[in-house]
Amino acid sequence: METKQYTIEELCELTGFSRRTIRYYVQEGLIDPPAGRGRGGFYFDSHLNKLRQIKALQDDGLRLSQIQEVLKIGKKPEMAPLREIWIRYPVEPGIEIHIQRELDESERKKLVEIIRVAKSILKGGTNDE
Repeated sequence: METKQYTIEELCELTGFSRRTIRYYVQEGLIDPPAGRGRGGFYFDSHLNKLRQIKALQDDGLRLSQIQEVLKIGKKPEMAPLREIWIRYPVEPGIEIHIQRELDESERKKLVEIIRVAKSILKGGTNDE
């Protein structure tokens, strides 16, 4: 079976990494050096697969130091939970409602009604309006 060979330019196109980044990953030991020397160097499917794995880990939010650990030990480190993101809805000056960003769409409709009723009550009206 013939092994596919890639130039660094082909790896750049296939992975989205720049030449400089690929060379840096080689220097840092994240991927193996290319076969051959200088401009004649070429890469294999193993290089391509490793670069794709690095890209996926970056997309998952891992830093390069964490990615090095994953590549060494073969599993993701335990990650701290992401910070919760809250959205602020002003009702009146000095009064606001805070809602977690992950709120379901059906709950958002209820939220609009809650804000409407709260504004009505604070303006002295009734919630029957």
